[in-house]
Amino acid sequence: MTPLSYALLGLVQMQPRSGYALRKVFETTPLGGYSSSPGSIYPALRSLEKTGLLVTRASSDGRGKGHYHLTAEGGRLLETWLAAPIGDLGEAMLRFAFLRDDDRNAILAFLDDFQSAAEKQSAGLEAFLASEDAKDMPAKARIAVEHGLRQLRASADWACWTREQYATD
Repeated sequence: MTPLSYALLGLVQMQPRSGYALRKVFETTPLGGYSSSPGSIYPALRSLEKTGLLVTRASSDGRGKGHYHLTAEGGRLLETWLAAPIGDLGEAMLRFAFLRDDDRNAILAFLDDFQSAAEKQSAGLEAFLASEDAKDMPAKARIAVEHGLRQLRASADWACWTREQYATD
């Protein structure tokens, strides 16, 4: 499964939509980074439908295109992905966006896991920068690694701050 596939499942879970409506979400939101191309979205939707994760139902008024709905199997797969341990921090924000607002425990567990993953990756970069291998790096390469380290630290801080926001609700 690709991040685009999970994004489609997450959007359909939020609200059944036509393929065109899904494409418009990608065109008008930051999800466009996953693709707003009809050449990517429609094949992904067909694949999700073929594998039984989505089903198309006619619109309630009988006019217009059918809407994609999440199947029980699609819902289980999405929930498993949302609850999986964090590895890729880039994909983690997509997962965070699709966590259910009413599942405070899942949100807090995600934030703990995200902070831990960011801190672990930060420690790895810090160790690398302190190593003999890093001493011979060109300045721009070292600065690029430093950029990554600062992003990871900011991500860990964000998780801590967000957890505090949920604690005050």
